[in-house]
Amino acid sequence: MKVSMKKIVRAMSIIMVVIVYITTIILSSSVIDTDNIFSKNNIIILVVLILISYIVSVIISNKFTAPLKRIEKGMKLVSEGKLPDITRMKEHEDFEEYHELIEAYASMLKVVKKNTFDLNSQQSKTEIILEHMADGMIAFSTSKQVVHMNKAAMRMLNLTESEDTYDKICEKLNLNVAFDKVMYLPNYQSIEIKAEMGEIALSIVFAPFFSDELNPMGIIMIVRNITDSVKTDNVRKEFIANVSHELKTPLTSIRGYSETIMNGDLTYQEIMRFSKVINQEANRMSKLVSDLLQISRMDYNKQVWNKATLNTVDVINKVCEKVKYEAEQKSHKIEVIAAGKVPSIYVDKSSIEQILINILTNSIKYTPDGGLIRIYAGPVENRVYIKVIDNGIGIPQKDLERIFERFYRVDKARSRKMGGTGLGLSIVKEMVDGNNGTINIESKLNEGTEVTMTFPTTKE
Repeated sequence: MKVSMKKIVRAMSIIMVVIVYITTIILSSSVIDTDNIFSKNNIIILVVLILISYIVSVIISNKFTAPLKRIEKGMKLVSEGKLPDITRMKEHEDFEEYHELIEAYASMLKVVKKNTFDLNSQQSKTEIILEHMADGMIAFSTSKQVVHMNKAAMRMLNLTESEDTYDKICEKLNLNVAFDKVMYLPNYQSIEIKAEMGEIALSIVFAPFFSDELNPMGIIMIVRNITDSVKTDNVRKEFIANVSHELKTPLTSIRGYSETIMNGDLTYQEIMRFSKVINQEANRMSKLVSDLLQISRMDYNKQVWNKATLNTVDVINKVCEKVKYEAEQKSHKIEVIAAGKVPSIYVDKSSIEQILINILTNSIKYTPDGGLIRIYAGPVENRVYIKVIDNGIGIPQKDLERIFERFYRVDKARSRKMGGTGLGLSIVKEMVDGNNGTINIESKLNEGTEVTMTFPTTKE
């Protein structure tokens, strides 16, 4: 049963008055010296009464103000972001007024606790997302101080904790973007610039962020690594330039020689010689266009792979027969060496033949007359390896990394003279990948080249 605090206070006041009254009556006749009000005994009695009243008031005060003080301390903890323990407040629920106050206080703390949990949960999710972003993110306050920086930004920009202001970071990146210019951009607008960190190309976006009242609160810097995009764009530009050049060169020859023939006054031998050049350049253009179409089909996944189980040694011998005449023209010797029983391979027949023809043709072209070309085949880890080794002019180490790039030539003048389009090894790499194979090229200048390929023995 709850008791009214007001009634208790009133009752205690009446009791105190009665006690003081009775005490005064009793003491006035037996203790208090009425003739001398300021006598020593009277002063002692007065002091005792004052002490008793003080003690009683302290007890009453503590009884009624203790919960209020605890609530006050609890509110201070809430303001500091902490949640107080309200279990000790239960002992003050004997009074109706305190019961209602404590219930309201407990309800408020439940709401605060739930909101704090939701806020911490949302903040935790946001931090996890920011930390695992591939892009770098840095937030600056209005005083240009860093308020948040994720790991991607620190890694991409090679930043340390000492670089904690807008000016320091812009100075390190050699950026000339005024803070105020970004700060007062209209909402949903930004500034994007390109920068470089060594060999890394970066896209950096600056944008302001606002409060709910649309007041500027700071700047966000988003950093994105665009190195691959830049490389792809450069390759595309280089590819277009190479195609234009490769088509323009034979067209120029064809037009020049054809105009010479049309002008007349040529001997039969000259006409035949010019016609032969025109035919060679036309064939070269035809092969280039054919290679480009083939690459295009593979790029757009339109290449059809009719895979089947083929006898590895038979495929190699068949290809050797096709390049036999070309090898004999340069007095080359081709040897096929099988390491034991060679398993069959599961590949597309036309593409595997084209792969081997391309590799062998390169060995024949770039090996001095009278060279030796060996073809090894054998099992390796449930697959079949095919290795082509020659003793030709080799490839410089610096060119090996780019050997599969389209139109890349180690010696452009010599390659073009020998009729190459610069697409052969690019097509080989695409076809090897299309057949679930692998290819690796090792070479030493003036010593020879070794091309190692592996192919599956069954459907993968």
